This record gives sequence, C-alpha cells and structure tokens, in this order.
Amino acid sequence: MGVIRSSLKTIRDCFAGLAELFLPGVCIACGCEAFSTDGLCEKCNLQLLSLVSLSYCPRCGTTLGPNIPARMDGCGVCSPTLPRFDEVIRLGPYAGPLRGIIGELKYRRRDAVRRHLGTLLAQALSSRTAEGGDFDLILPVPMHWRRKIERACDHSHILASTIADILELPIGDELIRIRHTPPQTHLPRSRRIENIRGAFGLKSTKAIEGAKVLLIDDVTTTGATANEAARTILSGGASKVTLGVVAKSEPPTAYQQHWQ
Repeated sequence: MGVIRSSLKTIRDCFAGLAELFLPGVCIACGCEAFSTDGLCEKCNLQLLSLVSLSYCPRCGTTLGPNIPARMDGCGVCSPTLPRFDEVIRLGPYAGPLRGIIGELKYRRRDAVRRHLGTLLAQALSSRTAEGGDFDLILPVPMHWRRKIERACDHSHILASTIADILELPIGDELIRIRHTPPQTHLPRSRRIENIRGAFGLKSTKAIEGAKVLLIDDVTTTGATANEAARTILSGGASKVTLGVVAKSEPPTAYQQHWQ
C-alpha cells in the first residue's frame, strides 16, 4: 500500500507541476491571481514582512509580547532544559503567508518562493550575527530516504543551499538521518523527544571538528528535532550550533495581537 500511495502522490505532483507551467499562476499563500515574481500577492508580501519584523526569544524562537526584551537566557515559555543549540534565528511564526508557503514547499519545488525565503532568512542571520554570519559550515536537517521518495523534494537542503550561496559558506552533507521516524506534528513534547532520539548520525567528522555550524530547517515547534540534530553535530566535535529556521510553530495568542 505504501508503494501505491507513493506512486499516486508522484503522479499527482507531476500533474500539479504541469498545471503550474501551463495554467495562470496564483499567490502561493492565499490563492488569489494577483501575484508577483516571487509567487506572493501584495497583501501576503506585506503580511510576510510584518511577521518577519516580530521580536522573538533567541533561545526558543517564541514570539515575544510588546516591550518584552529578547534575552539570551530565555523567556517565560522556554523549557527549563537548555537546548544543545546556542541560539534560534527565525523569520516569523508559523502563521499567515509563512504557513501557506511552507505547506507548498514541502511537496512542490516552488523555486522562486524558496529563494525569496532563503534570502530573507540569510538577511536575518546576517543581522543577528557578527560581520554577516559567524559560521564555518551549513548543515540542513536531513530527511530519511523514505521521506524523500514520498515528497520528491528535500526542501530543507534546497533552502540551506540558497542560504549557503548568499552567505558564501560551504554546505555539508555530514549529518544524515539513520532512522525513519513518524511525523512529530501531533506528538506531545515528551513523545517528540523519544521519537527523534537516535535518529541522526554522521558520515564524517572531518569538516565538523571545531566548526561553528549553522543548522537549517523549515519549522521548529518544541525544538526536539533540532536539539537531537545539534547533539549529534556536537558529538562530532563542533564548537557551536546555531539553528536557523523559517518559522516557529506556536499558539496564535503569541502573535495575534501583532497583526490581524
């Protein structure tokens, strides 16, 4: 059944790709036909910029309320257990146009929008780090080979490649997924930690030893996946891991007051 389901999905994706080539384009986030070259309409572009401008906690990535300072020692909703990564640098909350864009990118290439997001995240990374980015190596959070077949697109790797080009940094493939895990989406934090434990490995530690690593993923929720990936990278001798993500999944109450 799994092979049949995967084959049917591949066929659907092929038809969707052909439709994108020959049918009128629509905004990737809201579906209206008034879109620009980056795949978003003017309204969604403005909402995206609004989301990107929100202040957030550098330890967990959660959106902060008005007049709450961003502190490296965390915020009121941070887990008491320190993450293995040193800092989170994100674009915005997993809401509005960011939610729509990421949903599309998981299953379709959408290269123009991915480049747009990669550029925005690269700018955020440059603004939050010394001299345009204090990193030696970029590593994407890897997919298991079974997930790559299902989705026919390794979106985290493509996003990381865009950022690597902009920041002029090498991108590595040392971090690998050695265990297939069920999706984390509907699991509580305790189950997420157990689900992802031991899921990553390293092909080599040569480029990682002593390196300041930038770990790239699309979405973080509890940080369990990024934490396990960072633990694996640090076990290979890295001196520091910074997490760069497009979006932080959090309750709407965290950001609703900022934009409607």
